Amino acid sequence: MNSANSLPVTVDDDWLAMQSAGSLSPFKQLLLTCQADINPRLRDAITSNDHVAGAMLESAKPAALSDDFLTRLNTRLDADLPVQSEANGETRDEDGRPEWMPAPLADYIRRSGSRLKWRSAGLGVQRARLGRNRRGERLYLLRAKPGLPVPRHSHSGQEWTLVLAGGYKSGSQQFVAGDLHQEDEGCMHDLRIDDDGPCISLIVDEGKLKFANPLLKLFQPVLGI
Repeated sequence: MNSANSLPVTVDDDWLAMQSAGSLSPFKQLLLTCQADINPRLRDAITSNDHVAGAMLESAKPAALSDDFLTRLNTRLDADLPVQSEANGETRDEDGRPEWMPAPLADYIRRSGSRLKWRSAGLGVQRARLGRNRRGERLYLLRAKPGLPVPRHSHSGQEWTLVLAGGYKSGSQQFVAGDLHQEDEGCMHDLRIDDDGPCISLIVDEGKLKFANPLLKLFQPVLGI
């Protein structure tokens, strides 16, 4: 388990470099920005990468931007915002957001004009949908009850999970608040939520889970996961 003075579990340096270069999808950029908001040391590491990227840009040959560059950029970001307004019953802090919610995520939701609504996904799990983009990526929150075992599964494409509250164990590795867990279609694993409280995670994935149990596959259309 992480100590307060250690870096969280995060993606490798290549992904962090892509974050600094702005070449990640907006959803993945949001996850890393939220993780940096939780852990100041990671924020310093990303800032250091930004400085390197800035130096490279300064040495590059300048090129003129098209007249509609900013318009197209804003359109791309707005297209990934949630489109459905939802009611919210969360306990909030003095800033008007849930205590577990990073500021960048709160800003994202505020810009969309949406509010959270948790909906049952079965198996002791609730989900709050936040958006879907043209790449097929889904952005959503999951809240799982303490002690819940998540059956053995793999993924359709990549899945990035940022733990916002609580924690869970995947195999022998422990993930706690501030950790980012990265998996893809090549990994088959199971999880167990920690016993000391519910686990809330922000997730970006490229498709539904692929359960090893054939019975769970039958119920997936109902569960929506």
